Amino acid sequence: MSKGRFRLVRTGAEWFAKNIKCQDRCPAHTDVPRYVSLIAQGRFADAYEVNRTANVIPAILGRVCVRLCEGACRRRDLDETVSICHLKRSAADFGRLGTRPGTPIERKRQRVGIVGAGPTGLTAASDLAQLGYRVAIFEALPVVGGMLRVGIPPYRLPRDVIQNTIIQDLESLGVDIHLNRPVGKDIGLDHLIRIFDAVLIAAGAHKPEKLGIPGEHLDGVLHGVTFMRRANLGEPTGLGERVAVIGLGHTAIDCARSAVRLGAKSVHVIYRRTAAEAAVGAEEIEEAEEEGVTFHYLVSPTAINSDDQSRIVGLACVRNALGEPDASGRRRPVPVPGSEFILPVDTVIPAVSQSPDITFLPPEIGLEMSRWDRLEVDKRTFMTNKPGVFAAGDFITGPRDVIGVIADAHAVSASIDAYLNGGQRLQRRAKFTVLQRYQRDGDYLTTQRAPMPTLPTAERASLQEEVELGLALAAARTEATRCLQCQINVMIDSTRCVLCGLCIDACPQGVLRMVAIEALSTDDQTAVSLGGHLPTSGAAMVIDEKLCIRCGLCENRCPTKAISMVQFEWEAPPPAEPVESAPQMISQAASRGSIQPARQKR
Repeated sequence: MSKGRFRLVRTGAEWFAKNIKCQDRCPAHTDVPRYVSLIAQGRFADAYEVNRTANVIPAILGRVCVRLCEGACRRRDLDETVSICHLKRSAADFGRLGTRPGTPIERKRQRVGIVGAGPTGLTAASDLAQLGYRVAIFEALPVVGGMLRVGIPPYRLPRDVIQNTIIQDLESLGVDIHLNRPVGKDIGLDHLIRIFDAVLIAAGAHKPEKLGIPGEHLDGVLHGVTFMRRANLGEPTGLGERVAVIGLGHTAIDCARSAVRLGAKSVHVIYRRTAAEAAVGAEEIEEAEEEGVTFHYLVSPTAINSDDQSRIVGLACVRNALGEPDASGRRRPVPVPGSEFILPVDTVIPAVSQSPDITFLPPEIGLEMSRWDRLEVDKRTFMTNKPGVFAAGDFITGPRDVIGVIADAHAVSASIDAYLNGGQRLQRRAKFTVLQRYQRDGDYLTTQRAPMPTLPTAERASLQEEVELGLALAAARTEATRCLQCQINVMIDSTRCVLCGLCIDACPQGVLRMVAIEALSTDDQTAVSLGGHLPTSGAAMVIDEKLCIRCGLCENRCPTKAISMVQFEWEAPPPAEPVESAPQMISQAASRGSIQPARQKR
């Protein structure tokens, strides 16, 4: 073991996978660099297939995803993140018609029943049908999609997109979808357990959470999920002219913008924290402001007032100041004495949260519940305490983002397959490819992020008119070239490297460095992989991975061909249990980034 400025650590497939920050941050581990690269080449159908393998509904996610990948994108260290989500939509816009729906392998005799046709249930149905199982979905609503259909307005997610990307694909796979069949009323859960070999409960979280303030019983109080369901199904909403929406999550912003489109003369959003702490991004807030929504930050409702114990006349509020951090790590809103005021409104839409409705679970089945009235499941398999009964998605956690529950669905599908066939989960294998004649477009560092074209504000009068219009084909290809392609790594063959330093001179980012051996350190495990010790003198080449822009100039400049550009990828979609099969390499971690030295020959 030795000590120095640069610490050597062992690396392998998992290290390289985590170094692709966007893919690692995506709950479904979508191969972002691959599909973005395909778009840059104009291969939209192939990009769509890469997306569909991981997240099933790219046309939908390209419109409503929370973009965790973009938050991790390393391009932001240079200027702005790559428009990963918009490119996902582009893959669907220009590539979906060039693909075929998935096809099942040989049909199995086992049957799987699924409760709920939301994103969790639909994804699991697709996975299981492609594995050959006979799948039936039971949905209480008259439409497919769950919250995708009744929780998100069509100006964000057009209904034909849901029809074309979900229903058609599932029908081609032979999935039976039974609408208007609420489990617990038309058909009992105990009956499903008897007639199916496995049952997945994926009923979502549709029960609104109450504010717990006086006046919540009054006419004119429309909880967010109830209001959006009525609006999305074309039912009367009971909306007045002066509306207050409480909360600033995705449901709240959808309620506010939908209220504008449904004719409200004034719409106010009340949020107890600051805009920086809201669940929605600044872009959505700006669009709502353009449409006429007024935001009140650091304000909490205290009561809903009426003049006759029936009709709402105002919302009593108090202003807040930020105090000490709470359990979430955010500073707690503290009421400011003497700051009370009344906001004159006739409709109040609380949109703070929702929870699963567990009333259809018969007690006699004996399903184990948590103290929070959530169904208990094994965290690894998603199976309940009753063999063959599984649960996943919002139903076991409360409301989450779409991509998160899709990841749940993939995992629970693998568990159901293992349960029914006694098999093991698929294990992924790493693949390393040396890229020949590697080069990048010379403009990729200076190309600016492509803006999303939007419908003019004056034309946003209808719930049905989509606001974001999608990138043009040429704009999508140009935007895709901005990706740094973090799946490509610089590898230095230490048996060829002569430490000439020409690669250092060629690097525009100062990524490569030559350091003395004494500056390196190892732990005991890494020392073993190096043969027990480091040389006591000499020099080593190290790479600051955080700064690398994958330009390939170092490879082109190397006189001994010691440097290669090597692409890492998983040979199969990432399953729940990874297996490392990559060659062992050495990396160093410095305080300012990840450092990787020359590849070691065994």
